[in-house]
Amino acid sequence: MNKFLTSNYQKKLTFLFFLIFFISGIFVVKDYGVSSDEYSSRIKGFVTLNYLGEIVSKEYTKKIKKDKNIPNIKNYEQKIYGVVFEAPASFLEIVFKVKDKKNQFILRHYLNFLVFFTGVVFFYKILKLRFENWFVPLIGSIILILSPRIFANSFYNNKDLVFLSFFVISSFYAIKFINNQNLKNSFYFSIFAALSIDVRILGILIPILVFFINNVKNLFQKCFKEKFFLNLSNLFLVFLFVIIFWPYLWESPVNNFIFAFKGMANFEIETFNLFFNKIINAKNVPWHFIPTWIIITTPILYVILFSVGLYLMIYYFFQKKIFNLDNNNYIDIFFISTLFAPLIAVVLFNSTLYNGWRQMYFVYPSIIFISSICINYFYNLKSILIKKTFLFFLILYSFNVLLWIVKNHPHQYVYFNESINKKNLENKFDLDYWGLSYKENFEYILNNDKKEKIKIFNLSHNKLFYSLFTIDENSRKRFIVVDNINDADYIFNNFYMKKLDYSPETLKNFKLVNEILVDNFSINSLYKKN
Repeated sequence: MNKFLTSNYQKKLTFLFFLIFFISGIFVVKDYGVSSDEYSSRIKGFVTLNYLGEIVSKEYTKKIKKDKNIPNIKNYEQKIYGVVFEAPASFLEIVFKVKDKKNQFILRHYLNFLVFFTGVVFFYKILKLRFENWFVPLIGSIILILSPRIFANSFYNNKDLVFLSFFVISSFYAIKFINNQNLKNSFYFSIFAALSIDVRILGILIPILVFFINNVKNLFQKCFKEKFFLNLSNLFLVFLFVIIFWPYLWESPVNNFIFAFKGMANFEIETFNLFFNKIINAKNVPWHFIPTWIIITTPILYVILFSVGLYLMIYYFFQKKIFNLDNNNYIDIFFISTLFAPLIAVVLFNSTLYNGWRQMYFVYPSIIFISSICINYFYNLKSILIKKTFLFFLILYSFNVLLWIVKNHPHQYVYFNESINKKNLENKFDLDYWGLSYKENFEYILNNDKKEKIKIFNLSHNKLFYSLFTIDENSRKRFIVVDNINDADYIFNNFYMKKLDYSPETLKNFKLVNEILVDNFSINSLYKKN
């Protein structure tokens, strides 16, 4: 076994895993629909490109945008959001001359997956830094991928999953800097920490945390004075790169950054959550809202691994004297902080939370990191029987999760684990809040109805305008969205914030022709006029 672990087979197996993951991801990109938020995200990218173009060449910019009405960045209400992903995606759309909206969003889905793939690679590298074997980093990376909701979101969620990925990358360089405080590591860390902040301003947690950990470490190791300036200058370097990568900040870096920070901290939106059969205002969710969502939508074995890993991490920490902590202890402190600090912060500041726990997806790698502590413990047990039994059940369970992902593709975004009764789930929780399932029912209509014009109505809150971008332009032209249910040829319902009561009386002139089921609960129903 040891000979195998030290041979080239581990590198080949790791490379094979990432190759299969990459090819599989590229192969299934087109299967996912367009989410409700992607349209506005795309506009953000072009607003920034227009701003840059006005600086570089007004004449060329006018030629490129033609008659498109692109908002001025100063008057654009979403200017407070970073555009590290959106601006390059919009630029590539221009370079490759992608015209149809369907293909424009597919391009972004490819880019979304590539960013997540890179994030997983760096997560593997983080686990390699922490554990003295190859197996735990590989299994930890597999578990991160085989988390159904994370997997699905990696293809279209250009907010939360892109932030998760950059958070992981910047965490890798943070650990390198914590382990070895020098100019080189400070420089690389500052770049990726800035990119993380420019994706979502909450990324500011990482440089602040690193500054604190490094100074505490240096204090214990009696080199505080020698390295304090390096750590202080790192904060200035981070802010410098934040400005460079965020064009909105250029005219007034400090004022605009404060404005953006306040805008995110005091985020206002009038929306609601369906949470255990109750309608809850997003501004007033219970303290356990996020922990509950994490527990019920994460594979149950992973939750158990995390619980044991957290206990072991705390146990190991208290086994050492505070002045004798090693690099692994500081890495553990970093990840336990990146998990619990945000979870506590959203409770203390009564943050606006909606759409499940997607806004907190970035803490998930920290959960898997802590779970890996448990995996490493069993992997290093002297008892071969216990070790093999544990690994057998872990691999078997993960394979079962993989089968679920394949069976319910591409609707992994509504995964709930075994702790939840799936009966009438559409009445208990928000499911397809971004309207991704409409793609399948649009395709059903196109394959079964040859009428030139098709009138459609939606019973749910999602706007069909966005969902129509999942099909090509010629097909989109066949559909007419109507405001009166009696004028419709077809009715959609994905059960998200219903506009009308979908009782038998409402649907008396329609019959159910297609239903998208996941674990025997419906996430989108299609009705045709009799």
